[in-house]
Amino acid sequence: MHRYFLVLALALGACGGEHEEATDDAAVSVAPSDVVAAEPVAAPAVPASLPEWFPGDVYLPADHEVAEVIESGGAHAVELQTDGEVFDLAEQARAAMLAAGWTENHYSPLDTRGGASMHYRKGERSATLAMAWGGNGRVRVMYNFATVPR
Repeated sequence: MHRYFLVLALALGACGGEHEEATDDAAVSVAPSDVVAAEPVAAPAVPASLPEWFPGDVYLPADHEVAEVIESGGAHAVELQTDGEVFDLAEQARAAMLAAGWTENHYSPLDTRGGASMHYRKGERSATLAMAWGGNGRVRVMYNFATVPR
């Protein structure tokens, strides 16, 4: 028995309606009046802009959309989406971070999965950037920020 038929048979039984056990070659008949359209589920709200705490001296792609902002227990993370290529964006990010006075601790412009990662420090602040292919010509740019006492 296909598990989808079993689930449907169990669901009909739980509703108190008549049902027959489904087999591989049996179909479960459902009257049109018994079909209820699912209510659309709203997509989670996408932040329209960067949070106020986003550092002004951290690389930002010229044309980006904020996809997610996370603030939890002192951790700050942001995900952007932009057009481009991972390697090109990683090189732009590296140049901008170094020009803004950040010290590079790690730089991997293209890993085996086609993503890039980098880690920088500036005073007591640290910034980790990761970039990954997002499909359809889009690149995901992810940031994690922390304050690290010296």
